[in-house]
Amino acid sequence: MTDAPGWQVSPRWIEWRRTVDLLKYDERFTLMAERGDSIHGEADFIERLFPRRKISLLDAGCGTGRLAIEMTSRGHHAVGVDLDPDMIARARSKASDIEWHVADLSKLALGSKSEVVVMAGNIPLFCAPGSQAGIIKSLSQHIVTDGYLISGFSLEDRGDAYLSADYQRDALAAGLTFVAEYSNWNGDGSITGDDYTVMVHQLH
Repeated sequence: MTDAPGWQVSPRWIEWRRTVDLLKYDERFTLMAERGDSIHGEADFIERLFPRRKISLLDAGCGTGRLAIEMTSRGHHAVGVDLDPDMIARARSKASDIEWHVADLSKLALGSKSEVVVMAGNIPLFCAPGSQAGIIKSLSQHIVTDGYLISGFSLEDRGDAYLSADYQRDALAAGLTFVAEYSNWNGDGSITGDDYTVMVHQLH
C-alpha cells in the first residue's frame, strides 16, 4: 500500500486503509451484485435528479471507481479523483478510458466544471478533521451554475463527529444553497433517528 500523507486524512481512514485489501474490497461489491443486491444506489439517485438526459460528473473521493465507472456505463461523462494512488491505480486498471486523478480535494484544480460533484462513501469523515470546509469550498469551484454537490456520510454519536449541521454550515459558507436532505441513497426524506445522511446543495 502506498501511504497517503497523514495530515490530509483522518485517523479512521488511516486505520481502515491499513487493513483493507483493494481486490477483496471490489470483490465484495461483485458478490453483492451477483446475489441481486443493489450496489448502485448513488448512480440511481443522481439519475433521478436528471431524468432522461446525460450529465457530467466529478466523483470526489472515488476510491476504486465504482460510481464513476457505473455512471460512464450509463452514458454519462465521469471523472474520478482520490488522494490514494493505489485506489486510483485500481480504478484505472478497471476503466482506463475514464479520466482519473490523484489529488487533494481541498486543493483541487482540474480546470473543468461538472453538473454534479458527488462525495459518496463517508468522504467528509475520512478527510482530516477541520478540513471539510476547505474541501467543500474547493469542490464548489468545480460545479457549473445550477449544478449540484451531493454528499453521503454516516451520522455518529461521538464528541468529534462531523454532522449534517456542520456540513450545512460549510456548504452555505461556500456559496451553496440547500436543496434537500435524505436518510439514504433511495431518497427517503425522514432523517429522524437515522444514522446516515445524503445532503444535496446547488450552486446558483
